[in-house]
Amino acid sequence: MDLIKLSVRELVEFVYKSGDINVKSLSAERAMEGIKAHKILQSLMGENYQKEYFLKREFTVNNIQFIIEGRADGIISENNEIIIDEIKSTYTNLDFIEKNYNEAHIAQAKCYAYIYCLDNEIDTISIQLRYYNLDTEKTKTILYKYNLNELELFFYQLLNSYIDWAQTIIDLKKKREISIDELKFPFDYYRKGQRDFSVAVFSTIKEGKKLFSQAPTGVGKTISVLFPAIKSMNYKNNTKVYYLTAKSSTKTIAFNTVRMMVDKGLSLRTTVITAKDKICFMDETNCDPEYCPYAKGYYDRLNTPLKNAVKNSCLFDREYIEETARKHNLCPFEFSLDLGYMSDVVICDYNYYFDPRVALQRDDVFKNTNDILLIDEAHNLEDRTRDMYSPELIKEDFYELYKEMKKINKKISSALFTINKRFIEIKKETDNEPRILESEPVDLISSLRKFSSIAEEFINDKKNENMPDELIDMYFKSTFFIKISEIADSNFCYYIDFIGNKTKVKLFLIDPSSVLKEILKNAWSSIFFSATLTPLKYFRYILGGDDDDYILKIKSPFNDENLNLMISSDISMKYTEREANIESACSYINKVISEKKGNYMVFFPSYSFMGKIYEVYENLYDTSNVILQHQTINEEEQTEIVDKFKNETGVVLFTVVGGVFSEGIDLPLEKLIGAVIIGTGIPQISFERNIIKSFFDEKYNSGYDFAYKYPGFNRILQSAGRVIRTEKDRGIVLMIDSRLCQMTYIRLFPEHWKHYKRVNNANSLINEIKSFWDEKENK
Repeated sequence: MDLIKLSVRELVEFVYKSGDINVKSLSAERAMEGIKAHKILQSLMGENYQKEYFLKREFTVNNIQFIIEGRADGIISENNEIIIDEIKSTYTNLDFIEKNYNEAHIAQAKCYAYIYCLDNEIDTISIQLRYYNLDTEKTKTILYKYNLNELELFFYQLLNSYIDWAQTIIDLKKKREISIDELKFPFDYYRKGQRDFSVAVFSTIKEGKKLFSQAPTGVGKTISVLFPAIKSMNYKNNTKVYYLTAKSSTKTIAFNTVRMMVDKGLSLRTTVITAKDKICFMDETNCDPEYCPYAKGYYDRLNTPLKNAVKNSCLFDREYIEETARKHNLCPFEFSLDLGYMSDVVICDYNYYFDPRVALQRDDVFKNTNDILLIDEAHNLEDRTRDMYSPELIKEDFYELYKEMKKINKKISSALFTINKRFIEIKKETDNEPRILESEPVDLISSLRKFSSIAEEFINDKKNENMPDELIDMYFKSTFFIKISEIADSNFCYYIDFIGNKTKVKLFLIDPSSVLKEILKNAWSSIFFSATLTPLKYFRYILGGDDDDYILKIKSPFNDENLNLMISSDISMKYTEREANIESACSYINKVISEKKGNYMVFFPSYSFMGKIYEVYENLYDTSNVILQHQTINEEEQTEIVDKFKNETGVVLFTVVGGVFSEGIDLPLEKLIGAVIIGTGIPQISFERNIIKSFFDEKYNSGYDFAYKYPGFNRILQSAGRVIRTEKDRGIVLMIDSRLCQMTYIRLFPEHWKHYKRVNNANSLINEIKSFWDEKENK
C-alpha cells in the first residue's frame, strides 16, 4: 500500500490557501511576535490546559495510507467538555473578525478535533479560535461545537480533495526511485580519486554523518558529490538534497550536472533559487500586495501552474521560473520557493540554509530532518557565517533618524534619543577607544526593544503611508541585533569601534562552530568540499563538525610536472619589509610574464600595495598589456576581463588574493598560463582579526593560525588553482615571499605541491622558467 505522510497544516493549505503573499518585509519579525503571542495566551490557561498537544492518526483512502499529524495549540478539559484551542495572531481589527472569518483556520482546528475524538472515543467536541491582535494585545474568542459525524464528513471531504494530488506525488516518487536505481555514473570512467570521493560521500550519507573533503581542481567535485547523494536518496525516506554555494557560477555548474543526468533518464525535480532582488520583476523589491501585482492574489493563481510544473517538468532554473511566473502573474521568487518545496534537489546560496534573516521566512522549505547538504567551496562558509550572525549599529544613524522623526512622531523620536544616549554612555566607559565591552550592553538592548515595539506599530499602521525608508531600515537592524543578542554566548563578543566620525557597536561572532553545529544537527548528513580546505581538522572544527566526522584528502588527478611551482626565498613580503622589496618584486613579475608570451594573473595582498607596486612597475616596464583591477569592479567589468583572457593573448591582470578573480574563474589551456602571488595571503591586520586571534590563543594557543595563517594560505591555494584546470594544462606559479619556505607553511602544502622549487635570485628564476617552457616545446 502506498504511503503519504503530511501535516494537518499542509492538508488544509492545499485546499484552502488563497489570497495575497503575506511575506511582507516584516514577516520574520511577525513570525517571532506570533510565537510570543502563542506563549502568552497559553501561559494564561489553568491546570486543565495541555499546550502543544501532538496528534497523529492513520487513514486509508483509495488504497493510499495517509499518516496525518499536527500539533494543536492546546486542549482544554473542564466541566466534562473538551475544547480544541487554536491561537492566531493578527494585525486585523478584531471587530472585523466574525464566525467563518477564515475557513482555513476553522478547518485546521476541525482536523485536530476529529483526530482527538477518534483517539479518545468521544462523540462531541468544541473548538475555539482565539485571535490575538499584536497591536492592541487584545483577544477575541470564537466558539464552535461539532459531533463526530460532522467532523468525519468534513475530514474525508478534505482528504478526498487531496487524493488526486497524493496519487501524483506517489507516481512521481515511484518514477524517481526507479530512475535513481537505474542511474549509472554519467561518464565512461572515473577520474583519478573520483571513485574514492564518491564512495566516501555515499557512505557518509548512509551513516548520517559529516564529511570534510579537500578535492583539488580536476577531480570533478560536482558530479562526485551529486551522483552519490542522489543514489543515496532511495535509502532514506523523504530526503531532499540541498546544493549550497557561495557563487552564482557554481549554481549553474550544479544545475547543468543534474541536467546531464536527467538527459540520461533520471527523474528528479530540481529547483535553482535566485536571490529575491535579482529575480524580482518590479523596479523596487517591495512585497506589499498593494504595490506588487505579482504578490496580490498570488495563492489564487498558484495551484495550476505549480501542479503542471511538478507533473510535466523536472528542471526549474531561473529562465523556467521567470517565464512561468510572467505567464501566470506570479512572484518569481515565491514561485521558486514553492517549487523548491516540491523538488528533490534545491540549488541555492548558503544564506537560505544558514542566515537567520532568510531562514525564518520559509521554514517549510528549508531545514527538515532528512536533508542532505552538499556545501560547495566550503572554505567560504566560515566568514560568511560570521557576517550572517554579526549585526552592528551606528550611533549617528540613530541620531539622524531622531532629528527626522521629531517632526513626525514624538514617541519614536524619544525612543531614538534614548538609544543615542546609551551609545554616549558606552563611549564614555571606553574612553573613545576601540575595545571589547566587558559585558552585554543591557541598557542599549532594552532601548532597542522599546524603539522596535513602537516603530513596528507605526510601520503597520496603514495611515502612516509616507514614512521614511530610514525608519524601516533602522527597525530591521534593531530587531536583528536583539534577535542575535538572545542567542549570543561565549563565542560572541560586543565591541565598540570608531570609524571616522562614527561610533559603531557590534555583536561579533568570533567562533562560528557552535552556531553551525546547531543548524547542521537538523540535517541528516552534510558534505563539505573545496579545493582548498587546509588543514582539514581545522575546518572540521570551525564548520561545526565533530571529532568522529570524516575527513578526506583527494590527490590531484593531474601530472605534478605540469605545474612549475616556485617560491622566491630571497624576498620577504612581511609588512615591515615589503616596501624595500618592491623593485625586486617588479623584476620578478616582469621576468615571469616576459619569458613566454601568454596570459597571466598577478595577485597582491591588498589594493593599496598593488597600487604602490604598479607605480614602480610602470616606470620600469611596459604596462600597455596590464589591466589594473579596481576595488569597486562590477559584474559587467569582470565579464569583460574574463572575455579578454578567453579571446586574446598577452593579457596581464593585476588583482588581489581573495578577490573575484582568485576563485570561480575557469581559464583552461592557453587562456591562463601563469600566476604570480605576492605575500602569504593573510587577511589585513584588523581589530576583528585580533579578537579572533586572542580568542583562539586562549582556547587552543593557536590564535595566529586561526585568525591569519589558515585563512591566508587558503587564499594562496585558491589563487594558484587558477592555472591548472585540465590534464592538458601546463603553467607557472611563482610565490614571492620567503616565509612560504618555512616548515610551518610547507606542512600545509597539498600533495601536488611537494615538488616546489626555491629560487633565490633573478638568474635562477629565469633558468627555471626557460627550462620549463623549453621542455614543453620539445614534447
